[in-house]
Amino acid sequence: MIRRIAAFFILATMGSADVLAATRPFPSLAKRPVETRDRLTETPPAPAPVEAAPDAALVATVTDLQNKAAAADSAFKSELGRDRSAVSTASRAAVSSEPWIAAQVAITVADAARYESVASLASLDTLYIARQDNADGARVAADLATIDPARSRVLAMVDAQNDALDALRASLTTP
Repeated sequence: MIRRIAAFFILATMGSADVLAATRPFPSLAKRPVETRDRLTETPPAPAPVEAAPDAALVATVTDLQNKAAAADSAFKSELGRDRSAVSTASRAAVSSEPWIAAQVAITVADAARYESVASLASLDTLYIARQDNADGARVAADLATIDPARSRVLAMVDAQNDALDALRASLTTP
């Protein structure tokens, strides 16, 4: 009998605990006000970037590289004028003939004359990449504004040189 009474009391207390749990309010699953607002319109505007002065050492380096590239381009163009006659003479010559070999040597000499312009482009590319690794955004913008115009001009020179050499090579008989 004691067991039955103990079981009754246990069931009675569990029932009253269940009733208490049912009367407590649970949190709502509806969206809260903070979740419904548009966050994109409330972000503060970005501060205006502060412009940095050009780095004098960088300007001098970029100017020097650009001048070297221009000098090499002039040397290439003068060499190219001489080489066109040798290549036009060898345009129908057989592979490994005397005129064909002379034309190949002339193309190689023109290619060597443009070395400084290609080296300047590589140096400008290296500077361009190296100057991007800076936490100061204004400094990066100023440095890239200094490098990019010169880099674009030297790249155009090198592309024109590549096109001229490719045209010379295409006019010769291929082995």
